[in-house]
Order: sequence, then C-alpha cells, then structure tokens
Amino acid sequence: MRYDEKREYKRHDFDVPIVYAYQDSANFHQAQMQNYCKGGMCFESNDALEPGVDIYVRMESFSPDTTGDDFYDGYLAEVRWCHKLLLTEVEQFKVGVKYYQTVIK
Repeated sequence: MRYDEKREYKRHDFDVPIVYAYQDSANFHQAQMQNYCKGGMCFESNDALEPGVDIYVRMESFSPDTTGDDFYDGYLAEVRWCHKLLLTEVEQFKVGVKYYQTVIK
C-alpha cells in the first residue's frame, strides 16, 4: 500500500505565499505554501516551529473570487511536524499543520 492511500484527504499542490503567527500574536512571518488538503497544509518557512503549537495561517492575497470554494481567509491550525530541509544555502523548514478552525470565508 502506498503512503498516499493512507491519507484521509487528497493533497493538492499549490505554491502561494502565506503568512503565519503564533496564536494570540500579531507578529506575522512569511512562508510559502507547498500543498494543501481539506484537513491541513504543508509550507516552507525560514523558522522552525515546534510541533503542538497553535498558529494562525493566512493567505496573503486571498480573494474568494479567484481562489475558489476550498479556501478561507485564514486558518487556526496545530503544527504537527517540522523538518529541516537539507542542502539549502539558507536554513529552511518544511512544516505540516492540521486545521482545527477556518476563519472568515
């Protein structure tokens, strides 16, 4: 059985800029979404995020007319994993989050 077959939701590649902040913080950090599904997303960040922390994720150029029904203005999410990317000149991390609440559609 392939790993993808064990996933609850189908993943979709989507390379767009996002910003995120720790819950209850107004200090946003830039990141780049790599893919998403109904239950979460994966993005690349210059900062390591600790698994288990709650963050608010927002698409920088959100527009309901151009992004479609699958997207919301923002998401409250839990960081599930964070892996340092190897062989990059600048320290970067791939981060996986699981949504637990969508915010404003």
